Amino acid sequence: MTTNTVGSSDVDIARALSRRLSGLGSGPGPTASGAQPYLRFTPSAAPVPPAAETRGEPVAAELNDFTRWDEFLEWSLNTVRSSAAFAVDPQGFVIGSSGNVPEDGFEGTGAELSYVMSQADVMNPEMGSLRSIALEFANRRLSGFRSEVAGGEGFVVAFIDAEGFNKTTQEQIARQLEHSFSVLL
Repeated sequence: MTTNTVGSSDVDIARALSRRLSGLGSGPGPTASGAQPYLRFTPSAAPVPPAAETRGEPVAAELNDFTRWDEFLEWSLNTVRSSAAFAVDPQGFVIGSSGNVPEDGFEGTGAELSYVMSQADVMNPEMGSLRSIALEFANRRLSGFRSEVAGGEGFVVAFIDAEGFNKTTQEQIARQLEHSFSVLL
């Protein structure tokens, strides 16, 4: 990266370099001779392309063999393009988290989310059980869904600021959870 060293006082060059490194385009400023001086890493399991989601085509993603909750949650947060993910067991305890986890963790949020979902189930039992929830706060979004595995117990998988949380990705993550569930416990 020695070809891209600049003084920190040149904001335009710094902005252009930052945008190029983050994949947002080159932006204004000088560019290299066409070759990119860095290597772009891709996630082990690529997120669902937006074009397939909008056409409503089923996504046939290959299932991974996860052995730890943090691996599963890392894959999940990359799938929905989220800043953090966590899983809650049927009793309301957070059993795993990944991404930008706050210092105090997600224990309180996980317990409250599990409680809210259980209370929604009793609001109108004729409608069935709540499958997913999306809460939008002033500066954050909390999205989650319940996946019933192993004898009908509902595990909640939740995301912070998920951009790609929709029915297709929810089903993809639920299939992966069912596939890996016996090993994750």
